[in-house]
Amino acid sequence: MTGGVTNADDGFAGQWIPGVGADIMGRNMFGPQRGPWKDLSWKGWWGDVPPYHTPVFVLTHHPRPSFEMEGGTTFHFIDASVHDALARAKEAAGDLDVRIGGGPNTIRQFLAANLIDYLHVAIVPIILGRGERLWEGLEGLEDNFDIESVTTPSGVTHLVCNRRATSPR
Repeated sequence: MTGGVTNADDGFAGQWIPGVGADIMGRNMFGPQRGPWKDLSWKGWWGDVPPYHTPVFVLTHHPRPSFEMEGGTTFHFIDASVHDALARAKEAAGDLDVRIGGGPNTIRQFLAANLIDYLHVAIVPIILGRGERLWEGLEGLEDNFDIESVTTPSGVTHLVCNRRATSPR
């Protein structure tokens, strides 16, 4: 768009959609409600056309009926282990990849279960003063990945972890 810039951030953003056939996210990434669903009219942070365009499996202890949004996104709310959620998402994705979204607790569970092959974390230079620790309890994780970092002029640091071919699955 006019007024924007082109830099390494664009390259990372451009990798977000291609080749992905299903998504998994935690309930906190879907929306702000906690506990049993009080408002089934809430359809997520994204408005009428979410950016996923895939089946999205939302991990929650309070399932609710699935619904479809414009642009091909269907949200499914499941109470499942990371292994079961991944199996369902792989089936939905066919030959394409499954993307694991946030929040940190969800990503941490998939990392702890050794189910992540590629990880991109964008570190933004702002201080929020709260939040969850992504790396908590994952000591030694770096032994399974080749890790690169790229800092862009915007101040964002992109941390990229690719599973080593010699790493056990």
